[in-house]
Amino acid sequence: MEIIVFLSVVIAVGAVLTSIVLVRRVKKQIAEMTDVLVDVKNGNGNRRILSATNELTAPLAYEINEIVVAYESRLSTVRQTEETNRQLMTSLSHDVRTPLTTLIGYLDAAHKGLVTGKDR
Repeated sequence: MEIIVFLSVVIAVGAVLTSIVLVRRVKKQIAEMTDVLVDVKNGNGNRRILSATNELTAPLAYEINEIVVAYESRLSTVRQTEETNRQLMTSLSHDVRTPLTTLIGYLDAAHKGLVTGKDR
């Protein structure tokens, strides 16, 4: 009977110690995830959460990594679109200003009397 009680106590202590180690490991992994997410929030989209496939937090880490990759892809697309729009506006502005400058110069010359005859 004493052996059964002793084995029960040893098993209970082992289970408690195993639980403590497991909880600490998961807390450490969550803290690392939080650090990575803070970096991503601050603009560093190159950070990824590293996790082995057998860890408890692995599915969560992989999903977060996929979200960050999708976010960075969309952000890159937005930046490219902004640059394209900026170039388009510059080209359009130049294309509009050049004929307007020509017309303004011609009208100015007409008002000063430099243009005569049929051209006036």
